[in-house]
Amino acid sequence: MVDVSQDRRKLLATERKQKILEWVAAEEAIDFASLARLLDVSVMTVRRDVGNLVDQGYMTLTRGGASAHLSRSLDILVNPRANDSSVAKARIGEYAARNMTPGNVVFVGTGSTTAQFIQFLDPNQDLTVITPSLPHASFLASRGVRVVSTGGLVATEDLAQSGDIATSVISRYYADIAIVGANGIALKTGLTEVDIEIAELNRHMIEQASETWVLADLSKAGVKSPFQAAPLVEIDSIITTHDGHDLYEHEVEGACVVVSTPLSSFSFPSGE
Repeated sequence: MVDVSQDRRKLLATERKQKILEWVAAEEAIDFASLARLLDVSVMTVRRDVGNLVDQGYMTLTRGGASAHLSRSLDILVNPRANDSSVAKARIGEYAARNMTPGNVVFVGTGSTTAQFIQFLDPNQDLTVITPSLPHASFLASRGVRVVSTGGLVATEDLAQSGDIATSVISRYYADIAIVGANGIALKTGLTEVDIEIAELNRHMIEQASETWVLADLSKAGVKSPFQAAPLVEIDSIITTHDGHDLYEHEVEGACVVVSTPLSSFSFPSGE
């Protein structure tokens, strides 16, 4: 079960829903009364939050509303990194998703932060998403988003499709934005990855996109992994949290660093 007992402040509604989804992903069911005690809110509040998640397509109520099971899981990755820094990644992902323009063609890379991004995409914005990630493609299709899955050899723990087939499909599209993560971001090495397949996929997406946003929490600042995906000059924005801003400003020396605002209020800074 997800433990929130150490966080005594009142959670925002979006943070409560995050915790609810995490609990369902771990336990496969929800008991409203227990969840109310866990979150320190009323059962009515829990029922309202779960009702909103059902309306959004994340959950299905069963047994007369006494329990709920995931139909479109928040934790859609098999990679254990998906559970690291979940609140920070949710803020980063939602910030980026709220700033999509209707009709955008978007490349989306693999990883746990981009997994957060896709969950906040509005299915009614007429987006086209091209992704090598099997979990991302499955989730987006289940929500009615137009999605192009690249195909290719599945060769990483993120269930990414890679190789000649994937790169050939990517090369056929020119996206408005590439949304990618990174294992490391540093001045001399740029964006780097521990898997050469992921680095190659991200490199091709960045080359074919008009603009590139990197979604990264503070743990990636200054990290240098073996395989480069792109130098920093090819990156338009690094989207991070407030506690990561100074680290990235120091590390990337002039690259644009955008700070995600609290979950309940999102807008790009003027001029970005």
